[in-house]
Amino acid sequence: MHTGYVQFSTPQFRILSNKQLEEMHLATLQILERTGVVFQCQEAIEILGDAGADVSDTKRVKVPSYLVDQALRTAPRTISLFSRDGKLAMVLDGHTGSHFGGFSGYSNILDPYSGKQRKYYVDDIADTARVVDALPNIEWYQTSSANQTVPGAIADKVELLHSLVNTSKPVFSNVSDVASLTEMINLCSVIAGGEKQLRERPFFGESSEPVSPLVYGKDAIEKALLCAEKRIPHVVHPIGMAGVSTPATFAGCVAIANAEVLAELVVLQLKNPGTPVIFGGMPSIMDMKTTIVSYGAPEMSLMAGALAELSHYYGLPFFGTAGSTDAARIGAQAAAEVTNQILISALQGSDLVHGAGQLYHCVALSPELMVLVNEIIGMVRVLMRGIEINDETLPLGLIERMGPGSNYLGESHTRKHFREFWVPDLFDRSFRRDSAKDCEELLKKKTIDLMQTHKPKPLPDDLIKELNAIEKTWFDRVGLKHEYPQRPDRRQLKKRKAR
Repeated sequence: MHTGYVQFSTPQFRILSNKQLEEMHLATLQILERTGVVFQCQEAIEILGDAGADVSDTKRVKVPSYLVDQALRTAPRTISLFSRDGKLAMVLDGHTGSHFGGFSGYSNILDPYSGKQRKYYVDDIADTARVVDALPNIEWYQTSSANQTVPGAIADKVELLHSLVNTSKPVFSNVSDVASLTEMINLCSVIAGGEKQLRERPFFGESSEPVSPLVYGKDAIEKALLCAEKRIPHVVHPIGMAGVSTPATFAGCVAIANAEVLAELVVLQLKNPGTPVIFGGMPSIMDMKTTIVSYGAPEMSLMAGALAELSHYYGLPFFGTAGSTDAARIGAQAAAEVTNQILISALQGSDLVHGAGQLYHCVALSPELMVLVNEIIGMVRVLMRGIEINDETLPLGLIERMGPGSNYLGESHTRKHFREFWVPDLFDRSFRRDSAKDCEELLKKKTIDLMQTHKPKPLPDDLIKELNAIEKTWFDRVGLKHEYPQRPDRRQLKKRKAR
């Protein structure tokens, strides 16, 4: 090692300077102290009032800066997530790189068999979870409550159950209310062997969103408080719309998102100091032509990247998004949008990155897009490895021995290191045109193969029976038989496409 020599282990990339981070932090404190926030939850208001916040006007609860400082001191800097069989899956600490996750839970799916959007069935939940389980660069999974083939009162729990059965990777959920979250924690405790075991080796976490600007709905904050009580990892991720629910300027949008995260962090650390909270945020723009919230906009990656830097400025792990597109189908637009998101997330060091597979501005899910995202993450990770410089990687003796005009193909040094090259799985590098394969066809084939053949690590039979019995109680409660609507036969889907 040379004296005074600095070697970058990964590429260096910044959006905000240290001075800008400080300025954004001070602006956020001013918003919390002078503008105030709304908590539609009496317990949260009482917690803040008892700690010294000004709750005289519940429509503008003022949070003093010393409570923010206190919360940042007690919030864990490191959060470990586990597989459902108790093995360490990832460590979130701002230093282990980005961990990308797939997404489920939409009402529609882009069916890889027909190439068309259709309703998302319970069988599709299982298929999608198996795809995630099989992809090495998709390290975790997120579910929600948007499935429309079972009653809304049980949709989030049914989706979680079928996801947990079909992947051993960590699962986060965005659930409907605190009652559902309670049942989901109980369900995961059964799999873990008890609530204590789940708390010590969490494979389940929950996420909730403030209502921008600066409002915390009753369900969202009650779920967060339950996570604090149970020590369940909790993600808070604002989704402000620049020009609609926040100022149109990026700095204004980021400042409001930062204030929304820190205000909730204060409440949760007051409720139970040491509660594992993951700082999140995916502010974007409203497309002024279509009025949609764009999930493929470069502005979303820019602002999420700034929030990642603020999160790491505070020493907290960050929850971002990548792998989503506004496109209705997989093609050039989808590839460009997800690549930009993945690259920015990796360069920023976003710790837990959700969104792989979100299609058509989050109206539909695509397992094929997840497979494509997996490939692109592999490409980006080549960049993130950087270039190590030492006597082995910079072999001056070998270069001198070989001399000008040499061929290194037969050298032992080449045999030792060529396996470090990234090998594409979907992108064709054929030399002959007549043997080249279409990427979209390879993508479709691989996705269908994974859905049909991948076998996740199974749960014990007696545990499956217990989980099925729990699921039956959910169906009994809403007065339905314990069965799901049948997914359309895929052979019929193929025939429809052929016509």
